[in-house]
Amino acid sequence: MPALTKVERTIHVPARTGASVELKKGQLIRITDLKGAQPCDFWAFNKNDHWEFLAPEYTKVSIMKTYPRVGDAAYTNHRRPVVTLVEDRSPGQHDMEFAACDEERYRQLGAKLPHASCQDNLQKEFKKRGMTVKGIIQPWNLFTNFPIFPDGTIGIKAPDSKPGDNCTLRAEMDCIVVVSACPQDMNETCGGTPTDLQLEIGT
Repeated sequence: MPALTKVERTIHVPARTGASVELKKGQLIRITDLKGAQPCDFWAFNKNDHWEFLAPEYTKVSIMKTYPRVGDAAYTNHRRPVVTLVEDRSPGQHDMEFAACDEERYRQLGAKLPHASCQDNLQKEFKKRGMTVKGIIQPWNLFTNFPIFPDGTIGIKAPDSKPGDNCTLRAEMDCIVVVSACPQDMNETCGGTPTDLQLEIGT
């Protein structure tokens, strides 16, 4: 039986765009890669203090892993759990090394500007919600295949996720979650073609 059994709300996230949702402590969010090979940049912010947010650098030292596996939490910059990975029906590729794509990244890759980016999608969701978080906040890159090799180098490969693969997270505090259906089309991050995601919120 899936971890999420009662869906209260469903949000469709078209390719290259973002979405946000408020979760209460204990609520679940299931993130589905609808067509396969589509990364999801994921952020989570304490609802009552937006300066407390999911921080990959704090998560890795808290769990002593490169990213959470089932049963592990992701931690904030205050070293507190914000979400826990309770189910993973995907290949389990959830990078915590790379920054979100932004305008400068696409400029370096030779893209025609303006170009949609995960950083812009985050900022758009901030604006919708009247949030004033400043600075660059690294996401948790769900369904993202950036392998780390023995010599310390990092690769960029298309995700191995298939249509319908998903993972489910439980909120460990009242929080605001932001996601971006990554628009990267200049390398293999999205297998060359960004596609859609689906969010389901419930219990």
